[in-house]
Amino acid sequence: MVSGSDFAFDHRRVTGALALEPAHFSEFQRLAKTVRFGPGFQFLILEFNDVAYRTQLVAAIDDLLRVEAVASQKIDLMERGFADVADFETAIRLIPSVANTATALHVFGGEAWFDEARIEAFNIRREAFSQLGPIKMLLWLTIDVVAKIAKRAPDLWAWRGSVVFSFVRATRLEASMPSSGMRAIDTRALAERGRRIAELRADLRDGAVVDDLRAPLLDELAGLLESLGDLDEALRIRKEEQLPVYEKLGDVRSRAVTMGQIADILEARGDLDEALRIRKEEQLPVYEKLGDVRSRAVTMGKIADILQARGDLDEALRIRKEEELPVYEKLGDVRSRAVTMGKIADILKARGDLDEALRIRKEEEL
Repeated sequence: MVSGSDFAFDHRRVTGALALEPAHFSEFQRLAKTVRFGPGFQFLILEFNDVAYRTQLVAAIDDLLRVEAVASQKIDLMERGFADVADFETAIRLIPSVANTATALHVFGGEAWFDEARIEAFNIRREAFSQLGPIKMLLWLTIDVVAKIAKRAPDLWAWRGSVVFSFVRATRLEASMPSSGMRAIDTRALAERGRRIAELRADLRDGAVVDDLRAPLLDELAGLLESLGDLDEALRIRKEEQLPVYEKLGDVRSRAVTMGQIADILEARGDLDEALRIRKEEQLPVYEKLGDVRSRAVTMGKIADILQARGDLDEALRIRKEEELPVYEKLGDVRSRAVTMGKIADILKARGDLDEALRIRKEEEL
């Protein structure tokens, strides 16, 4: 066991070979602390969207578990063909010495296995799982399944310290811009997205859905419509349905994020003036009041994007150099720093300073 003073060092050691997304460093450390200091039985949900990345994360988590003298096993719900939750529970009971030895169980395949009936059954049987022994159940699920569980079994989140950790990896579009509000590219087939839209609309027609759950459903629906090019309807949902929920809840951060998503749509439609106004008047003051330096830097970067599109290269360059770079350097966010340096090079190239632009590409970005 490592001492409390050695914990940070050990965390770096076990993640040394893992290329974590910048946003996931704190999430992994939070997971490490939960595993180390949490109760004997733990139910942990881990969101992911990249199987290869999940494999790396599992290896790093197993390294951490070995330090804590916790055995690790893997089980795939689909490969084992469990008929129901009771069948899965029985299989766990048959794991040798599971009742006497601290064991972490990576559970895969849930994105295909968990239908509504199994979600409800899992929720009903949750206390039985807690009696199985000192198990740390790490349930790896995709975002849509996590959202479905949150809707069908909301009380599960408050049960015995259940915690959700997000390791959703940035897509190529997200990686090209240091933005905490950028939506991932939806690679699902059109038919699949269409079915999901129909499901969301049906769920949202249910007047019993509370605001805390309604807001993420609206966010997903608007995002899907954006991915299909229906910007008008996405904009209407953001303005008329999503914003009022956050305003009713008094959630100023989520309101600011949604205003940014509205600005994204307006910018895509060419309404740069209103997009710029929103960035300056609706988002920046909120992040400044909250002391959220990263979100402020991201928003300043989007302001620079608009200024650059309008030909105000001097001010865009100033923002990149003075408002964005220092923040990412202070946070140690090397990816966002490199992306910002690339945008500086874009401006220099547009201004004809090809030598400095080339130097940045070679020495700063690469």
